[in-house]
Amino acid sequence: MKKHFILIGYGDVGRSIAEVLKNAQQSFVVIDMNEAKLKDRGFEYVAGDATDEEVLKRAGLKNASTIIIVLNNDDEIIFTTLIARNLNPQSIIIARANTTKSIDKIYRAGADYVASLSIVAGQMLAHIALGHEEETVMMLEGLELGRYQITGDSPVVGKSIAEAKIRSKIGCTIIGLEENGKTTTDIDPSATLKEGMTLAIIGNCEQISKLKKEYFKEE
Repeated sequence: MKKHFILIGYGDVGRSIAEVLKNAQQSFVVIDMNEAKLKDRGFEYVAGDATDEEVLKRAGLKNASTIIIVLNNDDEIIFTTLIARNLNPQSIIIARANTTKSIDKIYRAGADYVASLSIVAGQMLAHIALGHEEETVMMLEGLELGRYQITGDSPVVGKSIAEAKIRSKIGCTIIGLEENGKTTTDIDPSATLKEGMTLAIIGNCEQISKLKKEYFKEE
C-alpha cells in the first residue's frame, strides 16, 4: 500500500476513527496488540506492538501519508511517534494525548498535531451548555480542518502543488483535493492547481487564518 493511513490503536477512539475511514473509502491499516479485535472487520491490519519498528514497517509506514496514534499510554505514544517520524519524515502524524502534560512531549517527538481528549471534551460540554450545539468544535489541540475553493484570482492558479509551497510558506498541509466531483487523498506534488478546485487543508489556527487571507475563499 502507498499513500495510505495507518491507525495505531483500536480501542473506543480507534474504532470510531476506523469507521470514518471506512465510510470515506480510505485505504488504511490498523495496528493493535489484540488480533481478536481486528479479525473480520473489513480492513487491513497488523497485530503487534506499535513500539516495535518491525511491526510499523509491516504496516507499510514508510509509504503512509498519514499516521494516527490513539494508544492508551502516553509513553507508548511518544515512543511510537519518535519511531514513526524517523521511518517516514514526510508523513502527517496526528496523535492522541491522554493527559495534557504529555502534549508538548508528543509534539517534540515529531507529531504534527496532538489531540487532547480532556480539552476536546471540555470544549464540547461548554458549547452544549451555551446552546451552541451547531458550532464547529476544535477537535484537535490548536488544529483546524477546512475546505477551500480556488478562485480565479488566487495566486496558486496554474502552479503545481510543489510550486505553490503552501506547506513551506504557510505551514498548512493539503490532505485532499476535489475536482469535477471526484475526490482524492493521494496528493501528487506535480498536480496543477486550477480555478474551481477544492482543497482540504489542515493547519493550526494562525496558519489557517493566514491561508484564508492570502490564498483562498472559504466554502
